[in-house]
Amino acid sequence: MPRKDYSAEGLTIHWDSDLCIHSGRCLQALPEVFDTAARPWIRPGATPADDLAVAVDACPSRALTYTRSDGGPDGPGARRSEDAGVRVPADAFTIHVKPAGPLAVTGPVQVLSAEGEVLAGGDRVFLCRCGGSARKPVCDGTHKRSGFQG
Repeated sequence: MPRKDYSAEGLTIHWDSDLCIHSGRCLQALPEVFDTAARPWIRPGATPADDLAVAVDACPSRALTYTRSDGGPDGPGARRSEDAGVRVPADAFTIHVKPAGPLAVTGPVQVLSAEGEVLAGGDRVFLCRCGGSARKPVCDGTHKRSGFQG
C-alpha cells in the first residue's frame, strides 16, 4: 500500500502502512484524531499542529511521520525524496532486542532486498523475530497475537 497523506492546518501527516507495527501509541495519544474504526482513520481536523507532531513523534516504527507547513521543524522520521537510495555506513545504527518482540534498529538505516531495493528505512526500523510477519523482514505486530517469547 502506498503512503497516504492527511493534511491539517500547519502540518501533513504521512502514513506508511508497510511500516506499521500496530503499537497503538497514536490511538492513545490522540483518540479524537486516530481511530481505526473510522474512515478515514486519521482525522487531524482542528487539532493544533504541535499536538499532532507530539503524537506522531511517539510512533515507534515511524509508520507515521509529518512535514510542517507552518515553519515548524519536520519530524524525526520525515521522509524526503532525496533520502531514497542513500546507503548508510554499517556502523551508523544500533540494534535493540525487544523482549518477546522485534529487533528495533535505530539510527540511519536501510533494509535492502537481495536485488538492492529499499524495503524499509529511516531513523528507526523494526525487524521481525517471530517469523510470522506478513511483511518480512519488517515486523507487523504478529508477535503479539502469536504469543512469541524470545
